[in-house]
Parts: sequence; C-alpha cells; structure tokens
Amino acid sequence: MSIKRLILFLLLVVSVGCENTTNKVPSYPVYMDLNILSMYPHFVPDNGYQTMCFVKKRYEYELIGYAGVLVWVSMDGKYYAADMCCSSCLDRNSPVEPDGLFAVCPLCGEQYDLSYGLANPTQGVSRQPLRRFGTRMQGGILQIRN
Repeated sequence: MSIKRLILFLLLVVSVGCENTTNKVPSYPVYMDLNILSMYPHFVPDNGYQTMCFVKKRYEYELIGYAGVLVWVSMDGKYYAADMCCSSCLDRNSPVEPDGLFAVCPLCGEQYDLSYGLANPTQGVSRQPLRRFGTRMQGGILQIRN
C-alpha cells in the first residue's frame, strides 16, 4: 500500500469514527448581569442546589441566547449557565425546565444533568449537552457571557 493510500485510509477511518461534537443549538449572543447581593440574595451556594430561568429580557440591553438562559448553582458550589434549548429537539419555543438536579425537555423528555455544571444528557436521544455559557462572579455581580 502506498503512503498516499495509507494516509487517505487513515483520514477516512478517523472521519467516520469521530462523532460530530459541534453543538447544534444555534449560537446566539448572551449578555446578562445578575446582581446576586441585592436582587437575588437567596441565590447563593450556601442555600444548596438552585436554578433560575430567564426566557425574556429584563432590560433592553440584555441578550438571552436562543431559547433563554438557565442559571444554576451546582453541587460543587459554582455558578453555571446554559441555553434552555434542548440539543435534540432544537425548539426555542419549548425550553427545558429545571426539575431538581436535571433540566428536562418538555417535548422529548431528555434529561440534562446539572449536578456538576456540565448539563450532559442522561437519557433519551440527545448526544450533546446544553449549550453552556461562561459565568464569572465580579463584586457580587454574576456575569453571563458567550
């Protein structure tokens, strides 16, 4: 087998064997600031596992992604955020709903595990997690960006 054929064969094997890991949920801009100290004083790691959902803008300048923003405090005591669009159904009009340690798609029933911030699917047909956003605590303000 020539080197050229060997390289083509290896490229074919690698491309067929690798699952597409690009998140299918459209990447819409996210820009939110949550004043934890004054507006959401209950939303702190000391109060255990919690979630908040934002499917409508609170202020004109906010950007809330494709289907809204799910924010949670995970079991590791850190803040996380993700788009509320199921990565399987891709329906922005039926956002996932928090249910304990999971976010559940009302259409397909997929559960996304929020316990450690990854938002990975745990059952059903989805192969990708929820589209996550960056979070950063700055002086009592939780900044959410993508």
